[in-house]
Amino acid sequence: MIQRIQTLFLAAAAGLLISMFFTPMVRFTGDPTTTIPFVALAAAKGFTLTTIFQIVCMVLSVIIIFMYKNRIRQIRLCNLNSIILIGYQIILAVYFFQRTSKLGEDALFTVPCIFPICAAILTFIAMRYIARDEAIVMASTRLRSGKRGHRSGK
Repeated sequence: MIQRIQTLFLAAAAGLLISMFFTPMVRFTGDPTTTIPFVALAAAKGFTLTTIFQIVCMVLSVIIIFMYKNRIRQIRLCNLNSIILIGYQIILAVYFFQRTSKLGEDALFTVPCIFPICAAILTFIAMRYIARDEAIVMASTRLRSGKRGHRSGK
């Protein structure tokens, strides 16, 4: 359902993850015009683990959007995606602290390196809204299942 707020949060998280493919991930201090996008960084330096995390998180974010009919599964996938995104951010942090051995001393990671944690926060917020919708549906189902036309105390 496109009109729901959780869809906007999930779309923003997917947009952040998709934009990571096209934004520069590393900038060098010696030559500020030299930047390395994510795809080139992954291919050149052997960051296949980050590529796998990137693709899995991005695809999972898009799949969650279209699972609006099964809210319980959507909540579980949101939790899974948040955990994977936090793990992905930890891997990027490890690469950040080991940058001298992988890329050289003049390498600086750019702002898109924190997009996974932003996407995890957005996914968690969306999960809260999905859980709220599920609680509303369960309450309305419980109210409808009561006997109609029954009066107590004739």
